[in-house]
Amino acid sequence: MTAPILLLAPMQGITDSIFREALTQLGGIDTCVSVYARVSHLPLPAHSLLRICPEMATGGRTRHGTAVVLQLLGSDPSLMAETARRAVDAGAMGIDLNFGCPVSRVNRHDGGAALLEEPRRITRVIRAVRDAVPASIALSAQVRAGWSRTDEAPAIAQAVEQGGAGWLTMHGRTRKQLYEGKADWEAIGKARRAVTIPVVANGDIRSVEDMTRCAEQTGCERFMIGRGALAKPELFRWLKGLSEVPWQPRHRLAWLVSYGDACVAKGLGERTVAGRAKAILRHMSEVNDCIYDIFIRQRQHDSWLELRQGILQDTSA
Repeated sequence: MTAPILLLAPMQGITDSIFREALTQLGGIDTCVSVYARVSHLPLPAHSLLRICPEMATGGRTRHGTAVVLQLLGSDPSLMAETARRAVDAGAMGIDLNFGCPVSRVNRHDGGAALLEEPRRITRVIRAVRDAVPASIALSAQVRAGWSRTDEAPAIAQAVEQGGAGWLTMHGRTRKQLYEGKADWEAIGKARRAVTIPVVANGDIRSVEDMTRCAEQTGCERFMIGRGALAKPELFRWLKGLSEVPWQPRHRLAWLVSYGDACVAKGLGERTVAGRAKAILRHMSEVNDCIYDIFIRQRQHDSWLELRQGILQDTSA
């Protein structure tokens, strides 16, 4: 297959600007999508958008040159359009619209995947945003393969295209699946064949073999990676062909320590950093027995300093 186009998925509580810097420094990522800015009762002000996506103030890219797209979540076309206008004025290079978040508290308030039940509403929101921002601003949407059935995928993809989005990302699970079961790559393939815009495949891509099989089943050349990169920070390099083999456990742990230190340097509290680091460490532990043992030994620490010392001691033992 040709060189894939790779995107870093938005993951609430993890993929902020610090995480984006730490991963894009390694290379292999073509585009990052920010976590969502939630638009509910009023258009969001520029300072709120810049807090979520500070890269907008520096040309819309990380320090390492990787493009960052701002994601918005909401269901009111006019509010989403006005927020998008403000985002562009604040420096956004691209806007991604979230119609895939499966979290109940979001869906109960008519956001995220709730709109999958009525694809026409997705079209209206996208059209309002497309009409509100210059044609030079990239516009995309993130969806799931359906609300309750993956055979809904083609209609959802068509609703995105009809709204005027330039590309879409589809997670191969339904909203009702949440993150259980397997991603249905065949459903993504059916959605891709139903539209003319590029489709980014998302879900269960954790290795070169996974990406190859996903490409065969979907016909996609673009892939979004989320949890796989938490387990293997080097995954994008590996998928892009910049590295021939995965890292050793000590390399992943060294990266994690460096990331935690960067979080502290940016002013995050010790407990917050420890929580983030343990979340990543848990993902790393799922693919490596050595790191699993370290996670079990060190997970009681509630401060970054203690967790950092424990990881370093275990790594050098």
